[in-house]
Formats: sequence, structure tokens, C-alpha cells
Amino acid sequence: MQKKIILEAVDIRKDYGDLRVLNGVDIRVREGELVSIIGPSGSGKSSLLRCCNLLERPTAGQIIFDGEDITRDTVNINRVRQNMGMVFQQFNLYPHLNVLANVSLALRCVGKLGKAEANAVAMEALTQVDMAHKRDAFPGQLSGGQQQRVGIARAVALNPKIILFDEPTSALDPELVSSVLAVMKSLRERGMTMLVVTHEMGFARDLSDRVIFMDGGVVAANDTPDVIFSSQGNERMRSFLSRFLNER
Repeated sequence: MQKKIILEAVDIRKDYGDLRVLNGVDIRVREGELVSIIGPSGSGKSSLLRCCNLLERPTAGQIIFDGEDITRDTVNINRVRQNMGMVFQQFNLYPHLNVLANVSLALRCVGKLGKAEANAVAMEALTQVDMAHKRDAFPGQLSGGQQQRVGIARAVALNPKIILFDEPTSALDPELVSSVLAVMKSLRERGMTMLVVTHEMGFARDLSDRVIFMDGGVVAANDTPDVIFSSQGNERMRSFLSRFLNER
């Protein structure tokens, strides 16, 4: 039996003035899946991800999360985001708060936990990403890879039903990328549902249940990694993947 759909985008369109960046996008993510979104710059990948948790409101279409249309005006978006984690390109940590406070803040403000309980949950999340030993450090004292792992811990701490990753390694020096991907792999092994915009083709090929290729604001392909990364894809996709395929 197929697992239930946890997140669904239905006919999503997004316009910025006269510029249409998403043009009728449909995607589905089931519980326990890791779905990667790849494609050239400007294809609409990050816009789609931001529409999924309403950081950007779609011009048209529906976002269905856990059976609820969250694009309705009556939806409590803070409650939705408690169950839909987000990991950003640029970490988005509070520079004046130490690591523990960055992770525990949402637990206290959104989850309404007391300080001691919030800190305990935060420490458990930091342990999962191998950052518990940096609990008292401030973001400026951390490498980019360490900051991103704290960002992942912040999302994990809320025990969400899905985590959205918006190119989580794009701001990192190459030698720091592997530590972040290792954390994401461990989340995958624990069954976390993830929707990942990425330019790390090896990660998308090796760990995804499905890969979505976007081009020009539409879903140009949506299939298993074996199909996407074979030489059988459409010409535009083969062109995009050519360097990766040639390196294999």
C-alpha cells in the first residue's frame, strides 16, 4: 500500500509582476519520501519551495499539507510551519544568540515549551547533527557547514512532518559540503520526509526516491533517479546533466 501524501502542490502559478516563474506546477510528496528538485538557475525551484510553506504566496493553485489546503486565508500559518521545517541557503541563524538558544527559540515561542524542556529537546537535535559540543558558541564562531547543521537541528527539533531544504549546500565551501550531506543522509535513514532543492547531483541520484527536473517554471520530468540520470531523458535534461553524466 502506498503511503499517504503529506504535501501536494496543485497547478501552482507564481507571478512577479509580468514575470511568471511557476506555470502550472504539480508535485506530490508521500510520507517517508526524499524528493529532490533539480534544474537550471531560474527554473523556479526555490520559488516552488517557498510557495510550499507560503513564504511566497502562490498567484494561483493550492498547497495541500497533511490533507489541508493551507492557501486558505483562515489557516494558521504558524501552526503549519511548526510541522513543516525549512532549511535555508544562508543559514538564517540569529547572530546574537548562541547555538542552543537558536535551536530552542522556536520550541519556546511556537511549541510553548518551558526553558528546561526546550533546551533538552534542542540538545537532542544538536546531538543528531553532531553539534552538541558547540551549544555555547555563537554563529560567528562557526564554519558555514557547522552553521548549516545548526539550521538543520533547528528544523528537526520541532519534530516536523516534512523538512524543506532550499539548496542547503550552495553557500558552503566545497570541503564543508560533505558534513551537511552526511546529516541529511542520516535523516533519510531515520525516515524523515524531505523535499530538497539541490545542485548536488550525486546526492539526488543516490538518496532520492524521486527526482523532479524543473525547467522554465514547469516540471519537465518527474521520475526515479535511475530514469532521470540515464541517457534516456529529454534533450534539455540531458544537456543540463551532461557534465555530471560524463564524470560518472
